Amino acid sequence: MFKFERVRNDSFAEPDSAPGLRERNKQAKLARIKRAASRLFEKQGVEATTIRQIAAAADIGLGTVFSYAANKQDLLVMIFREEVGQAIGLAFANVPPAGLLDQVVHIFDTIIDHHRKNPGLARVFVKETPFIDDRSHRIAQFMERLYASLTTLIDLAKDRGELKPDVPSATLARNLFAIFFSHLQFWLGGRDPQQELNCPSLRDSLDLQLRGLRTSSPSSSSRRPLKTSRKRKA
Repeated sequence: MFKFERVRNDSFAEPDSAPGLRERNKQAKLARIKRAASRLFEKQGVEATTIRQIAAAADIGLGTVFSYAANKQDLLVMIFREEVGQAIGLAFANVPPAGLLDQVVHIFDTIIDHHRKNPGLARVFVKETPFIDDRSHRIAQFMERLYASLTTLIDLAKDRGELKPDVPSATLARNLFAIFFSHLQFWLGGRDPQQELNCPSLRDSLDLQLRGLRTSSPSSSSRRPLKTSRKRKA
């Protein structure tokens, strides 16, 4: 019988702290700035949005906005790291005791569920973040943590005897994410992102990637239908 271990991953969560009054005021202002930027980015795109517009929408001085972010790309990355980081942290905190396919589907499904709440902002992330100059924004660092967490799941699957021992775990982690990202782009490009993600099935594509790497046929538990294949009301 396979032995399953919980993958602990707190690197995507904000650190717990008890800030003082001054720090709470700073955090409240930053939250207003990020909410205003999110709405404007979603409504008119990053390129058409100015820091002046964000300051006005947040009812905060222009200089104050610049004290938090040097430019609008900084703000976009802040929002991305917070939004997607929360989803990823939640996903890895609740990895099911199942085969690798179900675990990976769970991770990506949790991210998709989060994006369903605001597909407009998700479109901005998908369109903009891959092309941001990463020398100061640390998106690559953020993604490396995600790849490392997926690699841990793959290594545990190899330890259980589920995958062949010579499978390159880090490469497989990137391949699985690339499949997810291509499906995410397809889904967000549809007319109704609230509807199902199944063209073709994300689960089937992930299963195809893993099929030749397994030591045996997947168990029946690995063939459960993907949660995101259900139609949901907008």
